[in-house]
Amino acid sequence: MSHDENEINPDNEPEMDVEEALEEALELDTQSQIFLEMRRQNLELLKIASEVAGYSGPHGPLKPGDVRNALRNIWDVFAEFYSWIDPEETQEDDEEEMDEDEE
Repeated sequence: MSHDENEINPDNEPEMDVEEALEEALELDTQSQIFLEMRRQNLELLKIASEVAGYSGPHGPLKPGDVRNALRNIWDVFAEFYSWIDPEETQEDDEEEMDEDEE
């Protein structure tokens, strides 16, 4: 047997681990950035939905009974806007709701 066939080079192993760790960290960072950007966009869309639903600007505080109705109105506008942005996800949600209704 030659020396090269049986030799395990411990010097290469830490390099591989470091490279793999860096790749994983970069992938996690990229995923985190995408997640945060999507959340930022959702917050902007929610702000627009609240404006369109008429719940922005100067007005008095909502009465306790009005909060649920206001949130429902804002959610309806938000969901409609979101369906324009990502129609595939909306279709998947609709299919899941239909499956639940059938059960």
